[in-house]
Amino acid sequence: MQSAKGRKPTISLRLPRPLLEEIDELVRRTRMRSRTEFVERAVETYVDELQEARIVVVKERTEAKARAAILRYMKGRRETYVTDIAEALGMDLDLAFRVVGSLAKEGKVVD
Repeated sequence: MQSAKGRKPTISLRLPRPLLEEIDELVRRTRMRSRTEFVERAVETYVDELQEARIVVVKERTEAKARAAILRYMKGRRETYVTDIAEALGMDLDLAFRVVGSLAKEGKVVD
């Protein structure tokens, strides 16, 4: 038996019945000891995944504002990927490709 000091905190969790049934089936198939072990592993995996992920917040922009932001970003850079531009500026990827394509047609950037 563990001392109170070594015990993990207990939390309450509500799940939809179909999801709980799915978890129970996975616990049986994987021979885990309990739902607790399953949930603990799932949460640890998700936390690890989020810690490794880069979260990008996409800002709403008009094409004109996106164009100005991309041109500012490109100053002093010899080359970069459109995906890097979109990530750095928090820009929708389709918008970034559209604007860079337009800038390439105008000869302002080389595609």
